Amino acid sequence: MKVLTRWIVSDVLRATALVTGLFVALFLFFDFIDQLEDLGRGAYGLKEALIYVVLRLPSRLYELLPIALLVGTLGALTQMARHSELAVLRASGMSVRALWGKLALAATIMALLIFAVGEWLLPPSEQAARTFRGNALGSSEVSTDLRSGLWIREGNDFINVRRVGRDGRLRALEIFRFGPDRTLTAIDRAAEAAFDPERGVWRLNEVQRRRFAPDRIVAESLPELEWKTELTPNVLAVLTMEPSRMTMWALYTFSRHLLRNGQNADRYLQALLRKLVYPLTAFVMVTLALPFALGHARGAPVGFKVFLGTLLGVGFHLLNSLSSSLGMLVGWSPWLAAALPGMAFMLLALAMMHWVERR
Repeated sequence: MKVLTRWIVSDVLRATALVTGLFVALFLFFDFIDQLEDLGRGAYGLKEALIYVVLRLPSRLYELLPIALLVGTLGALTQMARHSELAVLRASGMSVRALWGKLALAATIMALLIFAVGEWLLPPSEQAARTFRGNALGSSEVSTDLRSGLWIREGNDFINVRRVGRDGRLRALEIFRFGPDRTLTAIDRAAEAAFDPERGVWRLNEVQRRRFAPDRIVAESLPELEWKTELTPNVLAVLTMEPSRMTMWALYTFSRHLLRNGQNADRYLQALLRKLVYPLTAFVMVTLALPFALGHARGAPVGFKVFLGTLLGVGFHLLNSLSSSLGMLVGWSPWLAAALPGMAFMLLALAMMHWVERR
């Protein structure tokens, strides 16, 4: 039985690796074409565009691995069906559930790979890609969606960061300090802030402080000032990058920060839960592939089943994106928005498996 398990798992993984390579090559080519319009800006040439696309490889790999597993499993099982190997396994007494159990081992390996790519490869590579592209284009700062910069609340304080340097430094920083009665007590303006990892504080440079007393305003200039806050560079990185590209720890930390300050953290909680649930889609993919390989259309060409599997994978990817956006608009629970696509496709796959097993 160990030999049989090793044979099935190795066939599925080999087919998945082949499909992954093809998909990644195709999408990297599309990414490279997309970069051509920026050629000539600053020092951004063909070599820089190619390096940028390669740096984003983990991001594409993370998105494509579940679809590649579905198509690879379909291809491997369909080949076994064509050579009557699956028929022999069924005739020898192997049930659909037993066969799924062997595929689940391949799904476990892929789930661990998806988790590793999303947690350890994707965040640093995405940050490196953004930094490299920005430097090549001649921009030393991370752009923000707001003209007024980033606005963050911490307790009674409101922080405004106009620019975030790619070196992690904050520029044109303002801290509006309010008292318990919501009256403005002070404004600190700093030309630049650098994080000291040893002490866990920000060092503000060229600080202009204004204190508001009941009868007067006190102004002072300080060459340097320490600022202790929960807003570490890892937390601030969540605001300048897509949440889905961050580590789960960074998402958890920032979500906790928002909740402590009475702010809506659904977007970041949903991203955290999606990253937690996403590797489990490997089990959904192998479950979907099994009924197609054992079903009525045994005589269908391999290409047709692979094409059908690709459509299913793309459908899952679209539903996953739609569920995330729809969840934010409608106000669904982050757990529901994160788990709905996987649950829907898993129920569909289980129903199909039940139908095949009854036949």
